[in-house]
Amino acid sequence: MDVSQRRELTEDMRRGSSSFELVFAPLLLALIGFGLDSLLGWVPVLTVTFAVLGAAGAGVRLYYGYATEMAAHEAGAPWAKRS
Repeated sequence: MDVSQRRELTEDMRRGSSSFELVFAPLLLALIGFGLDSLLGWVPVLTVTFAVLGAAGAGVRLYYGYATEMAAHEAGAPWAKRS
């Protein structure tokens, strides 16, 4: 396996991790919220709040990662504005 194939494989694995973030960030935060709810006696308040915050955080990270990647891709395009 040469260097370019290894680099491409690493990039594909990095892109594939976003799907895990979208699932596990809300799930992990919901479990933390559930534990705190159990301790405090509030039924689903923190569970739902933390799950929503986890989903929003994962979505924001995905959006900004995509925007950064597209900006880098556009910078190298023939139609990009040159200074």
